[in-house]
Amino acid sequence: MSTSPETRPTITISSPGDVIAVVNSGRLVPRRPRLMLAVALGSIFVDGWDLGSFGLGAQQIRQDFDLGTGNWGLDSLPFVSASVLVGALIGGLVGGWLTDRVGRYRMMILDLVLLVFAAAAAGLAPNVESFVAFRFLMGLGVGLDVPVALAFIAEVSALATKGRNVNFAQVMSTGASAVVFAVALGIHALGVEQGLWRWAIGLGAVPALLVLSLRYFASVESPMWVARHGSVGESVEILQKTYVLDDVRLVVTDDAERAPKPRATRPGDVVALFGSPFGRRTLLVSVLVVTQAVEFYAISLYTPTILTQLFGANHLAAVLAVSAAVNIVGAVGAYACTRVVQRTGIRVIAAIGFVGTATALALIAGLYGVLASGVAAVLIAAFYFLHNLGPGYAGTAMGTLSYPTDVRGTAGGYTQAVTRVGGIVGAYAFPVLTAAHGQRFTIGAIIVAPVVALVALALIRWDPIGQDVDADAVGIPTTAGT
Repeated sequence: MSTSPETRPTITISSPGDVIAVVNSGRLVPRRPRLMLAVALGSIFVDGWDLGSFGLGAQQIRQDFDLGTGNWGLDSLPFVSASVLVGALIGGLVGGWLTDRVGRYRMMILDLVLLVFAAAAAGLAPNVESFVAFRFLMGLGVGLDVPVALAFIAEVSALATKGRNVNFAQVMSTGASAVVFAVALGIHALGVEQGLWRWAIGLGAVPALLVLSLRYFASVESPMWVARHGSVGESVEILQKTYVLDDVRLVVTDDAERAPKPRATRPGDVVALFGSPFGRRTLLVSVLVVTQAVEFYAISLYTPTILTQLFGANHLAAVLAVSAAVNIVGAVGAYACTRVVQRTGIRVIAAIGFVGTATALALIAGLYGVLASGVAAVLIAAFYFLHNLGPGYAGTAMGTLSYPTDVRGTAGGYTQAVTRVGGIVGAYAFPVLTAAHGQRFTIGAIIVAPVVALVALALIRWDPIGQDVDADAVGIPTTAGT
């Protein structure tokens, strides 16, 4: 039973910092926490669907468009697979500063519209040129979205749950890949085989449209962003709509609006991420996201290709079923991360995961050619579990949680851009190295990535879990200083 307004404890809001502090404190409980997660992170599901669907269809896409695997031009599978990552790189850089400039809500609507169109259009693409163009637009939408989605979920979560909630994005991503393989298995059972990739990629528009609807009707602006860039009173109104306030009363003082506002962000503000106090954090984030992307894109984009060589080209149903299974195992690993990351911190769980992925890759490469297909599939599943347990979102989560509200979108955009650099390396390197030196050599070469990450984790001892980063100096002038 709630108390009367007169007898509730009062929380005085006299500045934007008070809004940020009350959210971080955990004193306010979200009205619909699961819906909040779905609204913010549903687009990550769309990204995971896209990654899984392309990996599923890589062989068919190569055949339908007569693509090579060892070359670097438009008529090559590496170029086509990297097109979405180039789009995401550009989208991350642009979307990051736009997220800080215009707010979270507008960007969350805009990028989903782009994702709906790009997914449907890519599935219908008549030639490789249009397919690459639509894949680029898909990447642009993903790059625009991920920074805003993670910034929003960080800004509506308490310090005690930020790490868990941000890392839940990896559950959404890997779970989506599992779903797309399961859906493809069902479509294949209906007799569809050669055009299966078109169904898999095009159907990505369905979850994108669903998430767009949820965001349009159920989302709000980030109260932290509104407090810093808009009105403190308006941010309190958002808190009253979003959180249960039966036991507390928020009171806005008359001078709450007098605090200086940060000036509108500019693309060049990304430079602030490399100055004090953020420089070492940014370096660690950069290394982690590049190395995890190299190892994961190299393996995940071509898991069906690897399994096809293990099981044989005539066993598509088995390849789809095993691909779904290894992604389910990966989703379990991602969920396990969300359960422990608030206690272990990101550094520890990332290090455990990188040691595990290096070991799994070493076993696959070292025993390649002598492993039974079932054993190889188990090792691939172990790689997925261990990657998603730690490395999968370690750098991305750090890229969101290591920076204060004023530059969180910019930092998230930079993080996504650098992530895609690693993804481009992985997406290009795997087919090119495989064509030149074989699959065993390529899988073994990928071990360099987790080793580099472990060195960085040993040298830079930063962990944002439990840290009040909004207390840090931002390094971007306020309107009072311009």
